[in-house]
Amino acid sequence: MGRIIMKTLDEFVRLLNEFDGISRKRVLPRIISKLREDSYKGDQPHSLGEDSAAISTDSDEIILLTTDSIVEELCLNHPHAAGFNVILANVMDIYAAGGVPTSFAVALSYSSPEIGANLLEGLIEASHRFRIPIVRGHTNSRSETTYVVGSATGTVKRDNLLTAGGAKEGDALVLLFDTTGSQGTSYKLGWDSVTDRSSDEVVNRLSLMDVLARKHILNASKDVSVAGVIGTAGMMVEYSGVGGVVDLDSIAETKPDSVTLVDWLRMYISLGFLVAIPSPHLDQLNTIVKQHEMTATHIGFVDSSPSLRLRMGGEERIMFDFSAGPVLTPRSKNSQ
Repeated sequence: MGRIIMKTLDEFVRLLNEFDGISRKRVLPRIISKLREDSYKGDQPHSLGEDSAAISTDSDEIILLTTDSIVEELCLNHPHAAGFNVILANVMDIYAAGGVPTSFAVALSYSSPEIGANLLEGLIEASHRFRIPIVRGHTNSRSETTYVVGSATGTVKRDNLLTAGGAKEGDALVLLFDTTGSQGTSYKLGWDSVTDRSSDEVVNRLSLMDVLARKHILNASKDVSVAGVIGTAGMMVEYSGVGGVVDLDSIAETKPDSVTLVDWLRMYISLGFLVAIPSPHLDQLNTIVKQHEMTATHIGFVDSSPSLRLRMGGEERIMFDFSAGPVLTPRSKNSQ
């Protein structure tokens, strides 16, 4: 019975604003601005604010660099999942930029030998699943804190680089994901489309982004992070210097039947991406997505307003208001 209880749009806005995956992102503008202003050559193009930093080379190939960590609670209670997911999170960032992962480095901290062994097993399993070699690391096996932090590199052709900050007025916002999966066992707000997949199946789905990058039909791209699809949409449009609308009814129509809408809006989607694309390219997008056994859902659009709004049942509410100052991911002065 609980799955058919409808919430009002105001309740969705309140729940999402209270959601830890979004609320903890609100510190980012201060940190990002500080690094951009005060660190050495801090305001580089395609860096702070992107899923992966893009480092130019003398060739036509760009090196991608990203980093991510796993919260201590998951490391303590589900260390195998923590080791696996730190690689997953980094790999998603590389693919979101249109690239292909090339290497992974990890820092481990723990005191329990059993936790340390399980962290390693998760890392090794993920390295095979995503076909990314672990080439460097640091270990503290006598620490009072337990964590795993990883960094990944990747490559992409200069002309194929995807940015999180390129969304333009009139673009369609489209959620790309694998409908086959289940709610995570170690993290309830995680949609797991990876655990029961072979490496071939996972890489085929993820390579969708490499194909889309080479087709040059996307204006912006982000992986769906722990901020969920709404938080991810907010970060994308703010970093792009635009606004937009997300339609909850459209999301509800294609979400997995086993997951409530409240959970789906807040969910980390293991093979999920949000893209901004000009409407004339939607048919081509749908064709490519099907070839990679994924699903594309048109969930909203980009406009020139200073906000991201949620729409449901003909009503509309402001979720993020950018007019009063940075909220999640401020636009860089060097954004193109």
